[in-house]
Amino acid sequence: MILAGIDEAGYGPLLGPLVVGCCAFELAADPALPPPCLWKKLGQVVSRKRVATGRKLHINDSKLVYSPGTGLRELERSVLAMLSCVTGNEMPGELHALLRCAAEHVLEDVDGYPWYRPASDEAFPIEQEAITVRLIANALAAELRRNETACVYYAARVVLEKQLNRMLAATRNKASVLFSTTAIHLDYLLRTFGDRPMLIVCDRQGGREHYGHLLRLMFEEWDLQVLTERDGLGDYCLQRGSSSVRIIFREKAECAAMPVALASMLSKYIREALMRRFNAFWLTHLPSVTPTAGYYNDGSRFLRDIELKRTELGIADEQLIRSR
Repeated sequence: MILAGIDEAGYGPLLGPLVVGCCAFELAADPALPPPCLWKKLGQVVSRKRVATGRKLHINDSKLVYSPGTGLRELERSVLAMLSCVTGNEMPGELHALLRCAAEHVLEDVDGYPWYRPASDEAFPIEQEAITVRLIANALAAELRRNETACVYYAARVVLEKQLNRMLAATRNKASVLFSTTAIHLDYLLRTFGDRPMLIVCDRQGGREHYGHLLRLMFEEWDLQVLTERDGLGDYCLQRGSSSVRIIFREKAECAAMPVALASMLSKYIREALMRRFNAFWLTHLPSVTPTAGYYNDGSRFLRDIELKRTELGIADEQLIRSR
């Protein structure tokens, strides 16, 4: 069966990209039974908690793995190790190479933003040693094989500021933009794995509680059964012929299903890596400016700090500032 998860990073900020990640595993499991817990199944190599010895990968909600104070080390190690298992242990040697593996659609757009172009001295991995990641990636690959489990999809949709503003202008609804981006992953999963038993778990989409009508609109060739729609939980079954796919939207899904946690971590890692380039660009022009994570209050402060310089550089608001 296929067990997949979807989550985002960057839904709320004023600056920087929105990133929606997806992770899917193929398991040797009976689809008639509840899916196994991957944290337990892969427990020799992964852990919900940080392990001081570094012998296990810390995989959980990205907000528990990463913080500005602790840095990217744990997040980076887990994301790159899992991505290496998908690509056949070929770890990307630069951020653009990572995007080529996980978010190829955004490469052309990235080069259109001066603050997302790589500096000549950019290091990658950002905070880890490549050999450290390769060693734990090898251990993870062996553990996946031992448990007849494979990560078959690990990718993200990256929506940069200008595209995001165009989508917001067209829909006037940020939750609709998030769902339409999520739906790209759903469509891929249905097209690629829809002939197998599949469970897709998604973190709640903004403030939205009901998803049935959207699933009907986007996947007309599938029959939809609404299993549950109540506070914090939407449970649906899509059927086509003998194929059946269950999709669950729930609060705190990243703490309940490891594929959602990995989707959350990939999303956060890509966003943070791009925001580091963002801040590095502005520091070359304003060496005393305090970097920002892009969230509303501090993002507003940052815009005030760079106002004169961005006017001088001729940077349009719609390319830099998110309208919602």
